[in-house]
Amino acid sequence: MEWAPNGQLRPRTSRPLTPDEDAAIVQVCPGINQTGPFNEPRARPHDVWGDLRRVVMAWAADPDIRLRASTGGVMTAINRYLLDSRRVAFVLQLRASQTGATESEPVMVRDPTDLLTGSQSRYASSAPLAAVRAALELNEPFAVSLKPCDIAGIRNLQREDERAQRLIVYTQTFFCGTVLSLETTMGFLRREGVDPEREYPETLRWRGNGCPGPTVATMPDGRQVTGLYNDMWDNNPWTTQFSCKICPDAIELQSDIATGDTWPGAVADGESEGTNVVIARTALGEEVLAECERLGYLETRPAEGGILDDVQPHHARLRQTFSSRLAGAMVAGTPTPNFSGLAEDACAAQLSTQELATVFRGALERTRAGQGDKKTPIENED
Repeated sequence: MEWAPNGQLRPRTSRPLTPDEDAAIVQVCPGINQTGPFNEPRARPHDVWGDLRRVVMAWAADPDIRLRASTGGVMTAINRYLLDSRRVAFVLQLRASQTGATESEPVMVRDPTDLLTGSQSRYASSAPLAAVRAALELNEPFAVSLKPCDIAGIRNLQREDERAQRLIVYTQTFFCGTVLSLETTMGFLRREGVDPEREYPETLRWRGNGCPGPTVATMPDGRQVTGLYNDMWDNNPWTTQFSCKICPDAIELQSDIATGDTWPGAVADGESEGTNVVIARTALGEEVLAECERLGYLETRPAEGGILDDVQPHHARLRQTFSSRLAGAMVAGTPTPNFSGLAEDACAAQLSTQELATVFRGALERTRAGQGDKKTPIENED
């Protein structure tokens, strides 16, 4: 995987692929194939949010995890339970790269005390699935704690590979805002008085040490460049890859557990102690959540599925409009992915024909204008 001019990681082939290899990549790649859960019986199905077996507000019982992780520390606390209980031998997750401050690298964590090295959100392109083959070669049960499209790729692999089905015993994810290109972070640094062409951070933390916590870059001379979380997001033109613009499932309907921020209207208003909304989507997710509560890894309070519309309205909108955005891009001439089982018709039916037409037209015009996989700021679909 190498950095491309658009600020995203892209694969570089070292030799021609065989037909079988090419077919396997096409089958497993979540950018080409995504299958949602609506082809199978669900316990408490919701057209937008998936299987809502249980929904709670939660946070890590350990105050250090709750503080240092990016939002309440739920994923880190669950991973600690999985390791402590020996339900898994290791957790596959991301951490800050040892070679580049803005880069991330996959890591197989066996020691629970090392989990916090990957407890922060990493707002940059990453390729954690490059480590899956090596993880499977260890022939040990493990958990995958990654972004939604990574979990979609894992589920695709499990449908094709018995070993992956047997050894990957738990999946969890977070609601994904988008995968930003490096240009977004570079723009933040420039506004804070740093010229990335002349000096590059030695470490970078986008959030955490609070909720959401500050964005902090440590420079080679030791000084720290600090900004508010909203400085990174609200005062910045985003640039992102095309697959994020037509993403059908940024909340990963196939995961065992999915978590998200709990800011009213999805906008951070100052700092808070940190709380996650947690969806247990599967029987396994329900079991793990209950055990984390019983053994004191998580503290929770009841919540209903309706809270998701209040704290994650943009994700409801993404689910309602993704089929129209995809259709607009396809009419503009982009290749058609194979997305199925995602309740796209039921989601779209929640909006008016005029709203859907506006989204379709916007996607068509932007794609024709070259706002595909290029360094082009995100524009509102409306």
